[in-house]
Amino acid sequence: MKKKDRGYCLVSQQIRKRILDGRIKTPVKNLVQLPGDIGNKKTGWFVDDSLEERIQPSSFEPIIGNELFILDTEQSVFMSNSRESVYRTLLQLPKRQRKKADISNGFELKRGFHYLIPLEERIILDDGDCIRSSPKSSMGRIFPIIRMVTDYNVSFNETYYENTGGKEIMCWLLIQPTKMNFIIRPGEKLNQLRFLQGMDCSLSQQEIINIHKKRSLIYERNNDGSLSPMKVVITNDGLQISMDFSGKYSNGIAALRARDNPNPLDLSKKYYYKAEDYFKPILPVNGRIKFFKGERYLISSKGFLVTPKNLSSELRRHSGSGIRGEVDQAGFIDSGFEGDLVFEPNFNEDGGINLSVNDERFMSSLEFFRTDQIPDKIYGTKIGSHYQSQIGLRVSKHFIPFNFEYAAKEYAKLDREVLVHDANILNKFRKTRDGFEPIEERTGRTLINEIESNGFFHSRYDCETDEEVLQVIPYVLLFDEKNRIFTYERAQNIKDYGDERLFKKYSIGLGGHITRKDGPNFIETCLKREVMEEEVKIEGTYSKPGLVGTMMAYDSEVDRVHFGLIYSVNIKGRIKSNESSITSFEMRSVEELMENIGPFETWSKKLIPYLRLLIKS
Repeated sequence: MKKKDRGYCLVSQQIRKRILDGRIKTPVKNLVQLPGDIGNKKTGWFVDDSLEERIQPSSFEPIIGNELFILDTEQSVFMSNSRESVYRTLLQLPKRQRKKADISNGFELKRGFHYLIPLEERIILDDGDCIRSSPKSSMGRIFPIIRMVTDYNVSFNETYYENTGGKEIMCWLLIQPTKMNFIIRPGEKLNQLRFLQGMDCSLSQQEIINIHKKRSLIYERNNDGSLSPMKVVITNDGLQISMDFSGKYSNGIAALRARDNPNPLDLSKKYYYKAEDYFKPILPVNGRIKFFKGERYLISSKGFLVTPKNLSSELRRHSGSGIRGEVDQAGFIDSGFEGDLVFEPNFNEDGGINLSVNDERFMSSLEFFRTDQIPDKIYGTKIGSHYQSQIGLRVSKHFIPFNFEYAAKEYAKLDREVLVHDANILNKFRKTRDGFEPIEERTGRTLINEIESNGFFHSRYDCETDEEVLQVIPYVLLFDEKNRIFTYERAQNIKDYGDERLFKKYSIGLGGHITRKDGPNFIETCLKREVMEEEVKIEGTYSKPGLVGTMMAYDSEVDRVHFGLIYSVNIKGRIKSNESSITSFEMRSVEELMENIGPFETWSKKLIPYLRLLIKS
């Protein structure tokens, strides 16, 4: 077969022409094209941005309308029929098994249910045409099963001219949320369509080898950030891609596992949700990682893919060379994409799978498609692409980027269990909601007994944003005989001080979390360890710490999860710093501080107005 007769994948300008010719029928009425280049926009692009942004370098993004059907197929998946339209097949279900719902004001898709959603576009295939469907990358990373069904076709995700005979067809999405519930609205883009012309659109193994010899398709990153061609393995299944468990670009975190979270994601929100609430970091234990059957993960690829402008590719959903189970939910890779790939595997190995961090096992393979033209738009930031140049693990655009440094617990202050208590119970010992509050001696003894008898332990990492339980913090004020108070500046290095939210702040109090090792006299031992042994050294004499009040603050996220036990200590002598977290310190006059509070952290600010009272305690 001559090269010009080979099949190919349609690119942006060819997709645009099919829209103009009415072979992709869109509800958008304005099909006016730009007469010349304007900024990043090129001649021939549609003036209507809402349409043009759906035309990708080598794929097209259809939209959903304002209704869907909730299916009850008695535990059997909905199947289309080669003899009729999807809608006619749908009507043959009893009404109670195909409940129609209006999604105009948003609609939540929930785990455990199947949904059938019509796409707004209608398509007419030419002789030799094939269309393929894949979830968008952002959808794949929240793990729904999304399959396209079309009129007169029994296959999922793929339709040929031979099935349709050139008829105008409707496309539908069959959606099953698996780990996360999410809210959709009319106009949402959930999948991509790839248009193939001819039966041999894919590159042969030899063609891939020849291209890779001339210009590497996969690179490895050197320590200085530069790229070097990577040795690849190309089999009958395609170009093989391996998993990367090194965590080199995610602070040692090898993977993210989807949490069971009932709170739905609104797909219209971008960079909105806390990724930590929906994903659990997976760190190797003794150099190995255990993956469990039925769980959903995000795992980075080993190797930086560089897709030539005249090719597109697809990461296979299943791989005979890789691990059993679905390894990818969103596989289309457009012309010009550069970056690491992110797998969304559902391991189906009985008993799970236990892998070494140095494992070279293949996860999946890439199928490459030729084009017969260079697309007039290339994947990248210029056209608003979200995942260009991504490195390592990356969650979908619905989330605030995962804080790997925090999650990896590089510093010991977060890598331990700390004493906490029910917030409702602790706050019953206070009359006011916010600020410092003095406490009577008898009430103080009752509070200490309650904390030490009924408190419990949580990982500090897990409770740093949990306002239902409060971390108990003994917080000591050091006064000298000249009515001065110990004042210091906090470190600005994450490895020296474990909470970047308190960087560049001054404090008048010393303290820290209570750990299991502090038992049985948790608070007394913590005071001695944190203040008198770890943080500072007192050269001289000092009084026994006395409980003078409690502290609650709601000014910031870090304040709202801590309950302060405020202690006062009178010293005779000098104070020296014992910790790198204290960068500079001095004894400052109480009167001076009260006149000019300055850049102090929240608790210190709220305590300074009470210093005259506390210095006498």
